[in-house]
Amino acid sequence: MMLTAGGMVLSACAPAGQPTPTPAPAAPAATPTPAAQRPAATPTPAVQAPGAAAAGTIRFFARGDDAIFKVFRELRDAFQKESQRIKVEIDEVPGDFYQKLQLQVASGVAPDAVFECDCTLGTSVRNNMVHPLDDYLRSERRFSINDFWPISFYASTYNGKRYGLPYDGGSMALFYNKDLFKAAGLKDLDPETPATWDEILNLARQLTLDMNGKRPGESGFDPRRIKQYGLNPAQWAFQAYIYAWGGEVIDEGGKVPIDEPPAVEGLQFLADLGAKHFVAPSPEYQQSIQLAFNTGNVAMEYGGVWNMVRYRANKFEWDVAPFPKGKVKVSLGWYSPLSIMAMSQQKDAAWEWISFCCTEPGQKIVSGLGQAVPTIKKLAQTEYFLNPKVPPKNKEVFLREMDERILRTPGDKIGSYFGGYVREFRQVFGPIFDPVWRGKKTAAEAAKEARPKLEHLLKTGQVT
Repeated sequence: MMLTAGGMVLSACAPAGQPTPTPAPAAPAATPTPAAQRPAATPTPAVQAPGAAAAGTIRFFARGDDAIFKVFRELRDAFQKESQRIKVEIDEVPGDFYQKLQLQVASGVAPDAVFECDCTLGTSVRNNMVHPLDDYLRSERRFSINDFWPISFYASTYNGKRYGLPYDGGSMALFYNKDLFKAAGLKDLDPETPATWDEILNLARQLTLDMNGKRPGESGFDPRRIKQYGLNPAQWAFQAYIYAWGGEVIDEGGKVPIDEPPAVEGLQFLADLGAKHFVAPSPEYQQSIQLAFNTGNVAMEYGGVWNMVRYRANKFEWDVAPFPKGKVKVSLGWYSPLSIMAMSQQKDAAWEWISFCCTEPGQKIVSGLGQAVPTIKKLAQTEYFLNPKVPPKNKEVFLREMDERILRTPGDKIGSYFGGYVREFRQVFGPIFDPVWRGKKTAAEAAKEARPKLEHLLKTGQVT
């Protein structure tokens, strides 16, 4: 996932206290589903008998950037050697992929399969754009859903049905630039014991420089002219900070208690990193140069495992460490899926393609190139993922962050990812909290405003 100061695009898009085990992915929501969330009935596919050979040409809609597209090209080439009767045409779509996908559906020229996003799949389900895969999964003999990580289907399951195969994702961790640490005379981060947030803030102060070489707190420091940031905390992953301070995003009753003191404290800490301490990007201070982990002028970044596929081309040395500890130890993790479009006339062939990508043959390629913790759990401890010849050195960090005892995501307490409204949740939350990230409003004020709107969304499906 590529980051800006306040948003997210690409790859496994943007799951999240007291640590709570992630529920089984097949479990339906524990609270009644709003009428607006229930998809219309979709015809059951005529699933081929195991071993039957699908045939035809399918068009696959791939979102992302060139690093992601290269993985799909390699998958396609490997797949077509194995399944010569199916031809895969890849439509590579950078930028605002969902607008283009919706336009294609509206025009009656939808693709057969799509690299969906955890952030848009719920919307696609409600709009009858994607096809449930449960009949295919029941008939499948080459693999079982038990082969996947317990969290794998969490962001793909709506109203008890699975609308995608987990493909891209896993856990998040703290990436750091070892060269910048060394230049500042700082030790590498511990790959096993998470640092505290106070320790990370202290490091970030030492690693942030303005164009005159001044650090935050020094006389003459200018937050409008930054040469190097100490940290990109990923404001789009605000839920991690709520959980780390002991708060909750969506509780057992479907409420959104982000205005309670622990949640507010975590959100305010996140905002203060940029707006008060000046160690992180803030939309209030637009910089004249590109500042990103990938360009070597951000020392630490909270990001997903999928970023490895991009960062391996970097010239500087880098590694990963656990998400820092607030009042409790937590982590985030989820998978974005490959889905079959409801309009497709080649569903069986599309199933052969997406199942190749998401199970052992394809995941050896995907995880080997650094785009995911392999969805098939047994592959995670093999050289396909842990290859010591490619960075980062401490890939085991991502596996420890997958621990169900600490892994959180909004909606895990009601068995429904963001209550089924990921995209809409962010549409409500984002504008209200933008002044907080700018230092113009307190997190307490914004949370008080956002809570009733978010609860209304989860209850009615309506954005207000």
